[in-house]
Amino acid sequence: MTQRNKVVLSFVAGIALIFSVVGCKGKTGTATAAKAPDKPVITEWAKTNKLDDGSQSADELYELAKKEGQVTIYSISSRISNVKQSFEKQYPGITVNAYDISSNELYEKVTREYAAGVYNADVVHIKDEDGQIYVEMVMPGKFSCYYPSDIISHIPESSRAYSMPLYVELSQWFYNYEIFDKAPISSWWDLTKPEWKGRLVMQDPLSANTYLINFAAFVQNADLFEKEYEQVFGQKLQISPELKNLVPGGNPTAAHELIKRIFDNDIIFESSSDNICIAVATPGQKGPGLLGWAASSKLRKNASDGWVLAPIDITPGTSLHNQNNLYVVNNAPHPNAAKLLVRWMLGEADGKGPGFNPFNTLGGWSVRDDVTPAKGNPLLNDVKTLTGDPTYLYNETPDMKDFWIALQGTKK
Repeated sequence: MTQRNKVVLSFVAGIALIFSVVGCKGKTGTATAAKAPDKPVITEWAKTNKLDDGSQSADELYELAKKEGQVTIYSISSRISNVKQSFEKQYPGITVNAYDISSNELYEKVTREYAAGVYNADVVHIKDEDGQIYVEMVMPGKFSCYYPSDIISHIPESSRAYSMPLYVELSQWFYNYEIFDKAPISSWWDLTKPEWKGRLVMQDPLSANTYLINFAAFVQNADLFEKEYEQVFGQKLQISPELKNLVPGGNPTAAHELIKRIFDNDIIFESSSDNICIAVATPGQKGPGLLGWAASSKLRKNASDGWVLAPIDITPGTSLHNQNNLYVVNNAPHPNAAKLLVRWMLGEADGKGPGFNPFNTLGGWSVRDDVTPAKGNPLLNDVKTLTGDPTYLYNETPDMKDFWIALQGTKK
């Protein structure tokens, strides 16, 4: 996601901050109760084209979409070419114009086009890690979240409160299963212990915004991390006095203390998720072994690259849901074909449609309750994960960046 100055927009001022920890059968609990988010703007175009009406069936939409003849999607995944092939086979007479574009480039392209009144894209497939898309595009009605009623009945409300989720990935801690016969840690606070000094591998958060965004979410849910400390160490947490001068606003939390202690444990910084996994999980290594924080999708490279990665389910939560979302662009020229394509990519009404197959892979999950996870994946509800309010993350992430820069300054 592109960096930006911290902005507080008037149309989101009243949005409630919510943050819940999702676990199997409630095993990680709920952080705070909060009101539902304010509703995004529904434009007249969206109403006219029934973007706010999820009752249309695939057959109804196909009849309308044939008159439009085509649909254009900007996607951050090369797998969109597989979607194009299966969709055109299922729905002859409709051509999919599929563009595989990097996330930053896609966001810049679609926002510039929209501002210029050029409506090329019908559907956008992109992540919204720090809430920028929700705040800047969804809330003012520039993007619509299309919710087919027969599909969203299988998606938890918490997963679709701000977007239509295509699939979820995570950022996970990994270990080398040749060195360790089981996960060597179970809590975020374990990473602060002396035995892990110089044995933690990650990217510098200043070059990988995902880390900053997850850390910002920790701050929103600092009470859980404070309780977790007491469970791990059996005593009350004492906040380091120097944090008051390092944290923007001078109000440090248990989350800031955790991040500081991990930072002080001499992290090894690598330039990419791949390099992290190479350092941690190249076979044939001897102990004591490293731990690496990387994208869950890297598990697929155990097969392709011969790595020996194993993920860790860590309390109070592994990471935020890193959702890949689908949006329909306001004033899109092919709205019915767009809605039909969204349905197809989500697996259609029964969750078994081929349109979702390219995304149902190891290290990625559908949020639907009627889609079987890829072989090797646990059920998503069996993994301790964190979900965050995009408005909070949008406003807090720049502060977390400043905090990380301040931490780096203490090493000079």
